[in-house]
Amino acid sequence: MATTSADYTPLPVVQVDLTGRTVLVVGSNTGLGYEAAKHLARMNPKRLIGTCRTDEKCRATEESIKKETDFNAVECWPLELSSFSSVKAFVDRFERDGEGRLDIVLLNAGVAIFDYTVTEDGHETQVQINYLSSALLSLLLVPTMLRTAEKTGRFSRLALVSSRQHFRVSFDADNFPQTRSIVEVLDSEEYSTPENMSAKRYSQTKFLNILFTRALQAHLPSDAPLVMTSVCPAFCVSDLLRHVNKGQYDEALKSARSAEEGSRQLILGTVGPQDGKEETMKGGYVSDNAVRDPSPWTFTEEGKQVQERLWKETLEILSTVDARVTKAAEVYTKS
Repeated sequence: MATTSADYTPLPVVQVDLTGRTVLVVGSNTGLGYEAAKHLARMNPKRLIGTCRTDEKCRATEESIKKETDFNAVECWPLELSSFSSVKAFVDRFERDGEGRLDIVLLNAGVAIFDYTVTEDGHETQVQINYLSSALLSLLLVPTMLRTAEKTGRFSRLALVSSRQHFRVSFDADNFPQTRSIVEVLDSEEYSTPENMSAKRYSQTKFLNILFTRALQAHLPSDAPLVMTSVCPAFCVSDLLRHVNKGQYDEALKSARSAEEGSRQLILGTVGPQDGKEETMKGGYVSDNAVRDPSPWTFTEEGKQVQERLWKETLEILSTVDARVTKAAEVYTKS
């Protein structure tokens, strides 16, 4: 096993008995998601569902996880986060084949792209892959997770991968006026300048994940048996940089965590702790082995207003994508 970089505090893998539980890992064929899926497989869930972009990658990932872990109850389903149609098809399949149970979800898949590109659905690629599709999956799967928790008497867990890079950005009124939605600004070509794309966009989408996590948790009843977290794995050697590294990150990668080391943070955010303190993680931001405060801007009056504004905008956007969002939102108690 690789040694941990001296820049980061070592963390053992949280070990939990997942017998009887259904676990979903989005983006499980490479990097952090693959390593996290293997850790979860070794905890013996009843069922481990992974996702990959193609059927071919799904088959290869299933076989690889089985070989690496000796765990056979793993299956991978195709999911392409740049397409809302693919997300909806995935949820359709889960409603047919998910057996009505979902205990743990890790939303890991993401991209970093410096060029301005738009998906088939009309959104900037990183905005859709890193944020909107993950939010859509969350909103559609949370009702099942809540029902599962009520039946089992255990918290269900949902974790979205974020980044400490969110400290570098905010959604200030100068750039994100209330006359336009936050997503609309991020989607626009005029705001997506080469400078913004290379210096801000990935960080902005990861900040959206933090704000959404906090908002969704806040809109659930306080006693809801669901723990949502956003998780920073820190800078890791992974495929994330495949679209952007032209040699400028080579030196930094020498001191980065390995994907396996970074995945331990994801495991902490997904299943830890198991000492009756799960409640303390609700809406939490997990970074460097603990629940920590996100960017100070999050707690400003402007930050609080933007969080609520983003929540409402996200529900409005995604309700037009899938009518099930409107029905699912009925479980949230605050307008």
